[in-house]
Amino acid sequence: MTTVYLNPLLFAPSRQLPRVVAVIGAGTIGPDIGYYIKSALPAIKLYLVDISQAAVDRAIQRFHDYAAKAVAKGKMTNAEADAVTSNLVGTINYDSIADADWILEAATENIGLKRKIFAAVESVVHRDAVITSNTSSLPAAEIFSQLKHPGRATVTHFFAPAWRNPVVEVIRWRHANPAIVEYLRWLFCITGKVPLVTDDVPCFMLDRIFDNWCNESALLLDRATAAEIDSTASEFVHAGPFFVLNLANGNPIIVETNTLQAETEGAHYLPAPIFRSVDRWVTVPPGKSVAVAAETAHAVRERLLGILFSQSVDILDRHIGEPADLDFGCRQALGFKRGPLDLMRELGEGVTGQALMRLREERSGMPMPGRPFSAYQDFLRHVLVDDVDGVKVITLRRPDALNALHDEMTDEILEVIRKY
Repeated sequence: MTTVYLNPLLFAPSRQLPRVVAVIGAGTIGPDIGYYIKSALPAIKLYLVDISQAAVDRAIQRFHDYAAKAVAKGKMTNAEADAVTSNLVGTINYDSIADADWILEAATENIGLKRKIFAAVESVVHRDAVITSNTSSLPAAEIFSQLKHPGRATVTHFFAPAWRNPVVEVIRWRHANPAIVEYLRWLFCITGKVPLVTDDVPCFMLDRIFDNWCNESALLLDRATAAEIDSTASEFVHAGPFFVLNLANGNPIIVETNTLQAETEGAHYLPAPIFRSVDRWVTVPPGKSVAVAAETAHAVRERLLGILFSQSVDILDRHIGEPADLDFGCRQALGFKRGPLDLMRELGEGVTGQALMRLREERSGMPMPGRPFSAYQDFLRHVLVDDVDGVKVITLRRPDALNALHDEMTDEILEVIRKY
């Protein structure tokens, strides 16, 4: 039986660090994932795999461009840059990756394509190789349903830019070997990431927040412009939803992910029809705003808070993810200025409840809290507590501030000491 620690670094892996890694998909995020892995483990052999040789060549060039920029900024020496860009192999032939011990797929969000890729991968790699998929929404149970050895496979969901963003979701699903999940958590910690474990549901944890935040924004276009909504949202996020959708070409993604949620959880998740007819939104960049009438701003603000809190309590009530992970992930991966649970605490039960009531009136079917308000605040935000052979081990987890002590963290440490 695999012991699960809150601090992944307490796990003692039975397998070594990967020596040969293959990233399949040399388009947008695949090369960035590869660059993160090669920067953290420069001695590995890294394959970049695609059906297009031109895409492979561009991906390899991106490595050289990233490394040259790091050297120019003094963040990497020439020797380190050489290590990152050496032992890098581009290929369009799956037979070439037979020696890989970690295969990470980052292709298009298409279930049929992913299954085809994994069938080809499983036919050439050894049985002990770890297989992961970078998907933002497709459940692991569907992606890996045709694998002969599904226990060595799971989803590892990166966030852009993957070479720099610290967050990665690691998905626990019914056929995954728990030791593989714990190994991946450990591996990500060793290589500078903060792994957040979530259940295997459509859109997992963080994309349930992001996709519905964007979808709700589109549904508000009957009472405000995209620029007005982004200006109002800037109280809570560093970049408004429509600006981010432009940046990520996200309209088709919201259509796909919210359709998936609607098919499994109800028609209230259906994507706003306007997503199918708009290419880019007319909005304002971060730091800029337009004037918004007070009544309009109030209506938009309440609905955005309502959907944020609705999705957050649903994630916790269904145990999709952990509360501290939710707050951390929303800040670090999604660009929220405060985590939703911290925001609920800051605004208080009255304002939180009012926003949820407005959502319930205007968006029937959206999840509502299943517990008292205080129950969603009862967790440790900045420390992890594990039991190792009868000894309580407190781990500081405030990586966004280099684990600097502050009053709330100190209070949590003292609370744990008093409790035990």
